[in-house]
Amino acid sequence: MAKQNTPFAEKEARLGRRVSRQVSVLLTEIEKEEVPDRLLELVKDLQKALGDKLENAD
Repeated sequence: MAKQNTPFAEKEARLGRRVSRQVSVLLTEIEKEEVPDRLLELVKDLQKALGDKLENAD
């Protein structure tokens, strides 16, 4: 197995950006669909919670 030169925090940050981007893309797609307002609100809350968790992981 090759030695990893990338610090763990940097890998985690890249994963966080990728996850946040995927969540944003999915949220955009959900907003295009007929979705009950409550479900859309929950999805936005989930996105915020994921972003907060990633910020506090440092």
